[in-house]
Amino acid sequence: MEIKSYDPIKVNLNVDGRTITGYADSSMITIAQGEDLVTPTVGAQGDVVYSESANEAGTMTISLQTTSASLPYLKDIAKQRKQVSVLLNDAISDTAEIVRSSRCRVTKVPDVKKEKAAGSVDITIFMPKIEYR
Repeated sequence: MEIKSYDPIKVNLNVDGRTITGYADSSMITIAQGEDLVTPTVGAQGDVVYSESANEAGTMTISLQTTSASLPYLKDIAKQRKQVSVLLNDAISDTAEIVRSSRCRVTKVPDVKKEKAAGSVDITIFMPKIEYR
């Protein structure tokens, strides 16, 4: 039996050179490809054609606590309509991965929520070309 370990401390995200901190307690970072890389089509006689997509864009959603020190920084990037680079470095030995993109934009200033207890805020960043390593 194999036992593995996960340590979220080894997952680091930099936005324009600044390390993002103060993640929410559930999902920290989600990266989603804009569309499928390939679309299969099956003809009437079973012939298969794969249509390749040239779309390498996608989105990164960052879930932060409402008290995160990174939240004002990311809101300012959105307000300034600034292009930024993003670098996600997952140093966990079993799943080590680097994801990067440049010329990214925060898609909007996040919604304002005031709740009974500290909650979370999602920041969405558009990534024009996602590079996986």
